[in-house]
Amino acid sequence: MTIDFQDCPCSGKSMTYFTAPWILLVLSKHDGIHGYELKKILKGHMEDLRISMNITGLYRHLKLMEKRGVLSSEWDTPDKGPAKRKYSLTEEGKECLSLWMQTLYIQGELIHRFLRGAHKVFPSMPMPANRGPEREVPKCNL
Repeated sequence: MTIDFQDCPCSGKSMTYFTAPWILLVLSKHDGIHGYELKKILKGHMEDLRISMNITGLYRHLKLMEKRGVLSSEWDTPDKGPAKRKYSLTEEGKECLSLWMQTLYIQGELIHRFLRGAHKVFPSMPMPANRGPEREVPKCNL
């Protein structure tokens, strides 16, 4: 039996749960932006990793997040052009972002430990650059 690794979760293509914290982070800096603007900002952070963002999936995330109360939206009806929704972070959304940050930090540490252990088992596999707590965190220009 042959496995198509392009469709396998190990390819990283189905890690859509990381979309939510990115949305919250962007909205914390750019309050009241349209979904298309949000997509452009998110794409800028993921493009070099060859991660694509489906606009339909993004709007689905926005709708679910609004239903959960972590963001709100209102219609922007300009004089010219179609009406668009503008999204904003709620107080609950700020709390949710804080929890995501804690969760992702722990997950990042677990991933780092896994990679160190895997490198001991498979020393010929390339090891990513040091990503321990002592590393400098790259700037995120949102």
